[in-house]
Amino acid sequence: MLPTLLPGLESLSTSRAPQLIVGLAVCGILVLIVADHRLAIPAFLAQRLIVVGLLWTTIQLPLGSTSIVASTAIILIFAVTELRLLVAGPRESAQAHRRKPSLTGLPFGALTAALGLIMTYGLVRVFALHLLPFVVAFPVVLLIVNGFLIVLLADSALRTGMGLLTFADGCRILYALWQPNLLVWGIWSACDVLVALAASHLRNTEVTVVEGQAAGGSESNHTS
Repeated sequence: MLPTLLPGLESLSTSRAPQLIVGLAVCGILVLIVADHRLAIPAFLAQRLIVVGLLWTTIQLPLGSTSIVASTAIILIFAVTELRLLVAGPRESAQAHRRKPSLTGLPFGALTAALGLIMTYGLVRVFALHLLPFVVAFPVVLLIVNGFLIVLLADSALRTGMGLLTFADGCRILYALWQPNLLVWGIWSACDVLVALAASHLRNTEVTVVEGQAAGGSESNHTS
């Protein structure tokens, strides 16, 4: 175990880490199970807030407030994007989801969540526990594995953004225990917001393109 991690590990172990880790695991499972549904958004956002709560005794202010501001911005970005999809209407939204073949669905999502837990357990037991205690190793590996699976199975830019941010949260826990720098933490949080903005923009572009294709198809049908 690295000596520079010891102060952070001590403060983390005195917090409500076990309860928060259970909540983190539940949110991660929900995100994977309902990955193709809008319910994945609130589960993902709850996951981010749990990460902040898990690290609060370690980072405190102003790092914690920076994370809260960034998470609030991401919440607003994703909420506006989902509202945009609702306003677009069910037909355009359904067509946007059908642009790519999708393996999503509750049964497949449940299998993916089970695979993620198995991978997390195996990696924690084989590798991580030799370097870190369980209270740190499990959330780090869980978030990294879940982020990888979300990106791998994403059917839209918004889900890809969720996966990238989940992966980054796993790395953030490690960095938070490594005597984090305020400037680096702030830049990292700003990059999180930029990832959310890029994912939102690409998702809106996907829907706009599908709407244009649908309008062009209807016009050609009328002319024929």
